[in-house]
Amino acid sequence: MAGHCGLWRRMKFQDKMILSYFVIALIPLLLCSVVIGSVLVSDTKKTAYLHTSQVVNQVSESLDVYIGSVEKLIDYVILTQDSLAPETPAGAEMTQNLLTDLMDSSAEIAGITIAYADDSCTGSGMRRTSRDLFADEKWYRIAEDQNGALGVISTAVGRNIVTNINYSADTIFSLVKSFPATQQHEAGVVLFDIRHDVIEQLSSRISIGEEGFFFVVDQKGDIVYTPANPIVLRIDKQSSTAKSGTVDTLEIDGQEYSISNVRSSYTGWRCVGVLPNTEFSSSTQRATLVLALTILTSTLLVTFGALWTASSVTKPISELRGLMSAVEKGDFSVRYQGNSEDEIGKLGKNFNHMLEKIDELIQQLYIEKQSKLEAQLKNLQEQIKPHFLYNTLDTISWMARDHDAMDVVDLVDALTNMFRIGLSKGKDYITLREEKTHVTNYLYIQKIRYQDKLRYEIDIPEDYDSLIVPKLILQPLVENAIYHGIKLKRGGGTIRIVGRPVENAFELCVCDDGAGVDSERLALLREQLASPGDVQNKVGFGLFYIAERIMLCYGSEYGVTIDSIKNVETSVTIRLPLQNQEEK
Repeated sequence: MAGHCGLWRRMKFQDKMILSYFVIALIPLLLCSVVIGSVLVSDTKKTAYLHTSQVVNQVSESLDVYIGSVEKLIDYVILTQDSLAPETPAGAEMTQNLLTDLMDSSAEIAGITIAYADDSCTGSGMRRTSRDLFADEKWYRIAEDQNGALGVISTAVGRNIVTNINYSADTIFSLVKSFPATQQHEAGVVLFDIRHDVIEQLSSRISIGEEGFFFVVDQKGDIVYTPANPIVLRIDKQSSTAKSGTVDTLEIDGQEYSISNVRSSYTGWRCVGVLPNTEFSSSTQRATLVLALTILTSTLLVTFGALWTASSVTKPISELRGLMSAVEKGDFSVRYQGNSEDEIGKLGKNFNHMLEKIDELIQQLYIEKQSKLEAQLKNLQEQIKPHFLYNTLDTISWMARDHDAMDVVDLVDALTNMFRIGLSKGKDYITLREEKTHVTNYLYIQKIRYQDKLRYEIDIPEDYDSLIVPKLILQPLVENAIYHGIKLKRGGGTIRIVGRPVENAFELCVCDDGAGVDSERLALLREQLASPGDVQNKVGFGLFYIAERIMLCYGSEYGVTIDSIKNVETSVTIRLPLQNQEEK
């Protein structure tokens, strides 16, 4: 000890500073290196797990969005059955053309079939392989068991109806939905076959590391879709059907894989992501090597080395943490600004790439939502029914026989004006003046048909003729008033259409003194008007199409209300924004 003290006293001051500095700084340096290494390894794993889970969730949500859009097509097919009357030859041909058009509009649809309870069917892109009853088929029973809800079938094996060309049973999945019988058609089931191409397209837009992939399994754990990867067959059902949102670790042939799955509450399917652990273990190994080299080189310039290490490692990680926290709070505009080429820089670039993919998917979902909204609005415009056209033509026929030509001219002019305004060169919105002209022509035609049984009055101030309104919102209400009010009343009845400004809105009221609505049905109508969506399953869905359309266009503060006194009066009121006028 005394010798050491003597040696210390004999050492130069410079040597003492160097030795003391090394001793004092080396321990914190080592501790800092250990801490930084641990944090880096932990954050790398968490980021890899988070990225895998987010990607799998994105794929699951995108698949749900697509299946939801196909369900809207199925609902549209079911909805058209009443108007097409498919049991007639003409109706069957129109139904066939409709299904063909739907297939042509989407390349992912491999085939469509409508199977009826009487064992008849119509379809496009599909054929029947045997005369076995549809009612005995598994897919038919699944649709019936769903009671009008969507049924998802992961395999098309073992059924008597298949797609025509170029598709095998293991390259498609099916969507089915049943519908009840009406006066126009039998009960039945709509069957859509969807190609796995839609899942491949979703997978091509994302990536799980460099070697990761994902596949889809059904409720039983059976594979619905998988890329050509032998690892899939080595993953047991327990791992692929674990709790949704969890990450499981599985060892296959000495290689560890992280298995992440997300279960869709919509279809019951699971999207399973597989990431080799070597992808983030190699990154951590490289980071450890960098830290070791830093320790060796920083012994000469320990202070500079320690500061440099803290600045180049800890700060970027903290920055990434802060960015991830911002993303968790919903801010997807943040980006990592570092330009280094080390592991942290690559991690930051991958983080930016992930956010770009998320932005793309959000934009895609927004575009799809807008497309569905536009399609829904187009469907809401289908107000001109074949039976009305036939009745009008019959009226023209007997007028041509019993009256002079001018009456025929007036009737044809009214009908022509109706169709001209109804088409409106594809416009979804027209002026109130045009809407008033359209309903006036409609009432004129109905007046000729019903004679003294029908009277009508229209009181809409001309000051509001320039108000822009959704097309064809009055005629369906007038039609309801005739068929459910005036027609059921003994003697004649009157329909009044009144327009008036109310505060910051404009209200259109269609009133009739016909049969009215009983209190029980009135309560049901009001309840259903207060709950938008699922229009086709509501009583008298023409009224609800208008209400849904107005709320979609202007918001929930606008819409339709109904009042009625049995055998006295019924009034239906449309509320629209007042400031929506074109320049005069």
